[in-house]
Amino acid sequence: MSKYWRTLWVVLIISLGVVGCSVFSAANHQQINSAGSGVDPYVEPVQAGVQYLQKRAQEQLTLAENLLAALKSGDMNRAKQAYVAARAPYEEIEVLAASFPEEDEAIDARPYAIAGGETSENYISMHRIEALIYRDNHLAAAVPYGEKLITSVQSLIQKLNDPKNFNSSLNFAGMLALAEEVPAKKISSEEETWSDQSILIFRHNWIGIQSQFEPYRSKLDPALAAQVDQAYRDCLATIADFVLPGTVQTRPYSTVNIQQRGKIVAAAYRYRDALAKAKSVLKIPDPPAT
Repeated sequence: MSKYWRTLWVVLIISLGVVGCSVFSAANHQQINSAGSGVDPYVEPVQAGVQYLQKRAQEQLTLAENLLAALKSGDMNRAKQAYVAARAPYEEIEVLAASFPEEDEAIDARPYAIAGGETSENYISMHRIEALIYRDNHLAAAVPYGEKLITSVQSLIQKLNDPKNFNSSLNFAGMLALAEEVPAKKISSEEETWSDQSILIFRHNWIGIQSQFEPYRSKLDPALAAQVDQAYRDCLATIADFVLPGTVQTRPYSTVNIQQRGKIVAAAYRYRDALAKAKSVLKIPDPPAT
């Protein structure tokens, strides 16, 4: 089981207690709804959300190409700037990672998710590039991984362009999984160990989640939609002082004190709970176990 699916199923179990809904299973997760009729009632919101991520994936490809060029240039400052710029899009796309687990591992896996860790040839993600740039100062060694990154993003684009990979059940589960992963795991400094850009990760995870919630707004009572919006804004407010205007780069996570980290955690869980409430009202089932 991939690192994403482990997180996803833990969150689904927890979400049952949050919203009081029952476990749902079906033979084909591509075509399910709350009534089990075989037709997803939220096809349009699903498509609208995926379209946003398709656009971000194209931007990711350009940024990956820029990163490779920067690695080949031998210019360390240029490579660091290109790396940071290339991180943002996928951290939004990650919200639907259960629909493309192979690409998720290739693009974003950490050493713990790969048997053998950094000694494995299967560890090819951006975090390998991060360590080679920020820790090892070895741009030439990062070039092959920059090339692999481009191939992985191209494969990701193909997956995003296939509507069979997405449905409201799977997508909403991904929203809840990522919403919980930020406070439950990423706040523990698991993110961006070497570049110190964890705030960038939190910010774009939340942007990605909200991009998938937005198309469901018209299906909800305005008051409930407003609750989700406020919880999202509260999350962004906890990191506002660390966001640098006019750039994707953020202030170092190491400058965030304990009290500030605590506020991030509390706001992130409130956002998760608001999303879980919306999922319950929409009567979107959990995806079937695999």
